[in-house]
Formats: sequence, C-alpha cells, structure tokens
Amino acid sequence: MDPNDPTTFRHQYCQANGIRIQYIDENQSSKKVLLLIHGWPDLWCGWREQIPFLVNLGYRVVVPTLRGYGETDAPAETSAYGEKSICGDFAALLDYLQIPTVVVLGHDWGGMSAWRFAQFYPERVLAVGSFCTPYTPPEKVYYPLEEIVKRVPNFGYQLHLVTPAAEAEINNNTEAFFKRIFRPVAEAESLLDKKHNMLVQGRPEVQRSDAISQKVIDYYVAMYKKAGAGGSLQLYKRRKYSYEDCKDLNPMITKPALMVTADLDKALPPSMARGILKHVPNAEIYNVKDSGHWVLWEKPAECNAILDKWLAKIFPTTNKL
Repeated sequence: MDPNDPTTFRHQYCQANGIRIQYIDENQSSKKVLLLIHGWPDLWCGWREQIPFLVNLGYRVVVPTLRGYGETDAPAETSAYGEKSICGDFAALLDYLQIPTVVVLGHDWGGMSAWRFAQFYPERVLAVGSFCTPYTPPEKVYYPLEEIVKRVPNFGYQLHLVTPAAEAEINNNTEAFFKRIFRPVAEAESLLDKKHNMLVQGRPEVQRSDAISQKVIDYYVAMYKKAGAGGSLQLYKRRKYSYEDCKDLNPMITKPALMVTADLDKALPPSMARGILKHVPNAEIYNVKDSGHWVLWEKPAECNAILDKWLAKIFPTTNKL
C-alpha cells in the first residue's frame, strides 16, 4: 500500500442494502476490525495515510466509499441519503463481510455518520471516534439549513453547496476544484470566492499542492468525472430526512469514544467540540496543532499516534507487527 497511489490498495465491491458499494478491505485475517468513514468531497482515500499504519499495527481496516460518491451507487432521490440509510449501508456491508463488531471512525460528514452508527447500531460498535466533526445530539425540532447558518455562520458555504451551480462548477472544473480544495491550511484560501460566492468558477487556477500526489489528484478527478458531484452534494440537501431518521435516537453515547479536533479548521473549529462530555461521557479529546480540516493527511504522524494510543486501550492485546 502506497498512500501516494490509490491503485495499490485492495479494492472490493459488493451488493448491500440495495446498492453497489465499493470499499477497501485490508488485513482480512485480523479479528480486530476498524470501519473508517470519509466525508465531503472525499472518497475512501481520505484515510490513505492511516490505512497502512493501522494494518501494520495488526488491525483489519474496512473503508467504504459512501453512497453518492465514486464507484458506490448514487441513488437519485435525496431521501435516500438520510443517516439511517447511510448507516444501513455500513451495517449491510459488515453483514456481507460477516463482521459482528467494529470500532468506527469518521472524518467530516463521516464523523457525523460514525456517531450516528453508534446510536443506530450500538450492538455492533465497540468504540467510536471522529476527526474534526463534534458529536451533536439529534435535533428534537427541525431547523432548515438557512436557520442553521444563522446559528453557525461558519457553515455559510453550505448554502452554495445545495445549489445546482455548485454541482455544475465541480463537474465542469473537476481537476481545478480538487487542486484548490485539497491544500494544507498554510496554503489554503477561502472555500468560496468572496466576490462571486463560487468554489472554483471564475477563480484563478492553482497548482497542485506538494502535500498531495498527482496520482491521488488524478484518482479523485477520475472518480468525480465518472460519477459526477451530484450524489456527494446530497449530504447537504438531506437535512429533513436525517432529522426524521434521528430525532428519536438516544442522545447519549456511552461507548469509549475519541474526539480529535484540528486547531485551524475553519469549518469545524475545536470550539464546536466543547461540551461533548455531556452526551459522550467516555470521550477522550485531542487537538492537533497547526492543522486545518484535512488533518488526516496534513498531520498523519500526529493522527496516527493518537489512534495508536487510543486503540491500544480498546484492543489491549493487539500484537504489533
């Protein structure tokens, strides 16, 4: 496995929960299984720096591509993207693989799905963790996105992501989009152009960051050109469906938990994780300094060290290879 070349990982496919799911499955002989979940506009390979590291520690690592993304099917209806459906994909994949229990970890939207998976399927979760995305209890009252943005102004960019213009500009400028968005925090510009409120259209093209290989960029571009951006953007349009799915869930998560914040994440600043212990009392909280939202590959050594330390408590007899 070479983190700089997505083709060197073990790509698998299955039919589960009514859709075709693409996933990575490494070190199948291990009984200590980790389920890693990506966010937007990511794919499984957002975890590329963690997968080989965790395999070398003796874990089995399963990393699905979410519905709507890449080589996983993308249902047309927004109603198919509620958290219950997405978590159902994970449960069905684990059924297919005959894996009873996992430690589930997520980043970005994947962090939200990790928390919710622990609520929908507590019997399948040994422990749960999230990078960047804090736990939020299910809403008891529905708030539309416009109201959420009033309360959390750093989510303002999402008002653009739900528009047809956002999908069109990603589809029409795919490589330029990924070169612009996948940058370490020291190189990053605002997600949206302040003048025109666009992701990439009308903005000067930027060169690929040295922090990400051309093969990785090429993989993202190929996957998004194949599937289009529409499915991935459904996660921003599904609020009503996720609300209905989740409103009656138990707001408490008592499993062992991990919350890792990124010091300079503008979308999900560490301050948003304050108060997590109220609902997730067994959470361990870490903050990675000098990193933005792409902490998993901006600061892989730091993230991997945290995972090593925390997972050793969940699986205290892990034999390191």
